[in-house]
Amino acid sequence: MKSILLKLDDKLFEETDKQVKAEKTSRSNYIKMAIEQYNKWQKRKALEEQMAREVELLKEFDPDKELKDMFQTASLNDLQRHLDE
Repeated sequence: MKSILLKLDDKLFEETDKQVKAEKTSRSNYIKMAIEQYNKWQKRKALEEQMAREVELLKEFDPDKELKDMFQTASLNDLQRHLDE
């Protein structure tokens, strides 16, 4: 297990101490839980941003256009074969 040194301004220290007493836990445990929650929030935020980017990519993707292009290409090929006969 690793240790860190943490400096807090007086107001944040007092607020934290009040919460520590209300939760009936240690400062160390309280801060550890806060960091865990913040890490989870950051991961969720990153996933939400990634999903938003992917949704935008999907909006730009038009499967109908690709299908129309394939049919057009196939039709032109069929027409060319017919004209060659």
